[in-house]
Amino acid sequence: MKNRMKKWIPLLSIVPFVVGSAGYIAAGESMTDSLYASFALYFVNPVSDGHNIWIEFARWSAALVTTTVILFAVRTVWKNIGYWVKCLFKESVAVYSDSDIKIAFGKKVAAIYPGRECKYSAKSHIIMLGSDTDSLKFYEENKKLLEGRAVYIGLKEIEYGLMKDNPNVTFFDINGSTARELWKNIGIWRKGKETYRITIYGSSTLAENVLNCGLLLNLYSDTQSISYHLVSDDRTYAVKHKGMETGNRDKLYYHSTDDEAVWDVIRTSDIVILTEEPSAKLLQAVSVVCQDGEVYYYSPKAGDVGDYLDQKNIRSFGREYDIFSDENIRQEKLLEKAKQLNLRYAEAYGGEKDWNKLSGFLKWSNISSADFNDIISELISANADLEMLSELEHIRWCRFHYLNYWKYGVPENGKSKDPVKKIHTCLVSYSKLGEDEKEKDREVVASAKTIYKEKF
Repeated sequence: MKNRMKKWIPLLSIVPFVVGSAGYIAAGESMTDSLYASFALYFVNPVSDGHNIWIEFARWSAALVTTTVILFAVRTVWKNIGYWVKCLFKESVAVYSDSDIKIAFGKKVAAIYPGRECKYSAKSHIIMLGSDTDSLKFYEENKKLLEGRAVYIGLKEIEYGLMKDNPNVTFFDINGSTARELWKNIGIWRKGKETYRITIYGSSTLAENVLNCGLLLNLYSDTQSISYHLVSDDRTYAVKHKGMETGNRDKLYYHSTDDEAVWDVIRTSDIVILTEEPSAKLLQAVSVVCQDGEVYYYSPKAGDVGDYLDQKNIRSFGREYDIFSDENIRQEKLLEKAKQLNLRYAEAYGGEKDWNKLSGFLKWSNISSADFNDIISELISANADLEMLSELEHIRWCRFHYLNYWKYGVPENGKSKDPVKKIHTCLVSYSKLGEDEKEKDREVVASAKTIYKEKF
């Protein structure tokens, strides 16, 4: 609606001029005098005594246009002054978005929302436009202005693991954050149940993220058995990850939405996750069919039909006020933990200590490990066996590589991995690893144990 108004306003502003000119001509003025008299109306300065209904309309509408322009100019100047003042703060953040998004910042952060107008004076910049293409184009167009500033770009369509590294930019996965929040709220590792049937319904990118995140976080027992059922009309995920090994008893199944057997799967599911804003019809049907399970449905804004259904088993997820938080976007705590894990690993086994010199893939790998570190800490608090946790960490590590299109292989150069061919000698079961490699997984668990002790 705002974009339409911007297109129509210039046309509407000349209506008084056209109508006024016609009115003055009808009142007997010459063409040139009519044009001049009509133009003068914008400055509330009539230069002709001519009068009729057309001139009267033009007189008032021209004044309205002039008043609107003045108020808009004053508002713009005042807003820019406000932006300039906030940019002077030590913690100033400019958020670029096409929608009415408000991010939950701390009290010391001064946030501005300038739409698509680059306010380079801000200390940090968060870019979340309508599409990944728009966001990346905005960054490229303002790259020189943003040089030396902290830049965060939200991705919704492009896989983070496939992005080129950019030292000046931190990419954050909006759908990944949504999926992470969902699974950590569900917390199946806290429920004491080892067998689960989970249905993920939807053809969106979010559906893939929910499945990926579930595979990387839902690891808590060496005897667990989780069956993941992806119900989607988009076969891309099944093709990309065909034959992917889970490393334990967990299984992956794929279904299309028009398969009648899907409703039998939903009926016997412990958890059903609807990853697209569902219609009232679909939400009611799933909540009724899956009476013995929990139904989670994607709902970025409050006030949807689910809020009014008297069904005890349905819960919303993905609310903007939960997802669009400073912690999720700039991820300061998670990034700091990932940096600590990388440094600890590099000091123990060799490797790059400088976080900024790591490839995008290695950064993402450390972030994934840091994310799972929280789960390990919870399991340690429940007195889980440390060797079992080391095996679970290895399974997560393998899954992360599989999801980023790596596979088992022996590089020709005799090293353990080849990042170009995406092959690694350690993509095998934990039992087949040598003690040196197992020790690396034990080191991750030891790190989580240290963090747990520091907390409690």
